[in-house]
Amino acid sequence: MNEDAPQLVHHHIADEVLVLTPQVEQMRDTEICYSIRDGMTDYVKQVDHRRVVIDMQNVNFVSSIGILAFLNLRRAVPNTDERIIFCNLSDSLTGMFRICKLISENPNDPTPFGSVDTLESALSTA
Repeated sequence: MNEDAPQLVHHHIADEVLVLTPQVEQMRDTEICYSIRDGMTDYVKQVDHRRVVIDMQNVNFVSSIGILAFLNLRRAVPNTDERIIFCNLSDSLTGMFRICKLISENPNDPTPFGSVDTLESALSTA
C-alpha cells in the first residue's frame, strides 16, 4: 500500500460500503493527487466492498490532476457497473464536477460518478 495513503486518505467500511475520505483541503499538487489516487485505488482493490463513496468533506479545491486521480480510480474499480458516489461536495466543486460531466443533476445521466449531499444519503443510496 502507498506509504502516504494513511495520511492522505482515510477509509472505513459502513454496511459493505467503502468510504474514502481525502484528508487535504486542496487537490492541486501532482504528488499529493497521485498519492491520493494510489491510496484510494489500493483500498478499492484490497478491501471487500459492494460500493465506494468518496467523502469530500475536507476538500475545497480540485485541479485537473485531481480530476484525473478520480477518473483513474473509476477505471480501477473492478466492477464496471459499480457506481462511485461523491458526498459532501462544496457548491464550487459540485458546479465544476457538473461542468466536467463527472456528475449530473439527473441521476439517470451516464456520468462516471454519482453525487449526493451527505454521507448518510450516500450510504443509503442503492
